[in-house]
Amino acid sequence: MGTDPHESAKRGHRRPVGKRRKHHGPPASEAWGWFTRELINSPAFRALSGNGKNVLFRLLEEHMAHGGFDNGRLIVTHKQFEAYGIRLASVANAIREAEYHGFITVDRGIAYKGGHEPNLYRLTWIGDFQDAPPTNNWKGIGEPQILFWKEQNKRKAAQKRARKVKTPPTGTGKVVPLRA
Repeated sequence: MGTDPHESAKRGHRRPVGKRRKHHGPPASEAWGWFTRELINSPAFRALSGNGKNVLFRLLEEHMAHGGFDNGRLIVTHKQFEAYGIRLASVANAIREAEYHGFITVDRGIAYKGGHEPNLYRLTWIGDFQDAPPTNNWKGIGEPQILFWKEQNKRKAAQKRARKVKTPPTGTGKVVPLRA
């Protein structure tokens, strides 16, 4: 016997059937979604920020609200993401992060004078409304892509900080201290 806690499952041992079995599946009276073990242990999933994971959870909730049949046509507004716990100023970056890491695809809507078309979202580990199989884009994301994403975010944050540096008004001859 090894130290692997899943050794018996790998050898083909079955789980108990009967009364205990009914408590180990999805509830019959509620909508439910899933994350596979491979997905949650992937480098891409572990690298997601809390906001990135909240994007996935909110989109999965929307998928369940549609009975699991509208993947690829999921519509969630920025205000709905905000109500789910993502700061409104962080929603766009969280969506880009989830898309970059391969967990969602986004068919970007357009805004025009007098109206707009919303973004349409697809969870890549679930088949879509046209019965296309899951694309599992997240499987192609490894350490190099994750490091690239992190470096890009560091660079953007540094540029944002640099824009916030106070400069003295022109012509006054006074130096404004950055700290009191």
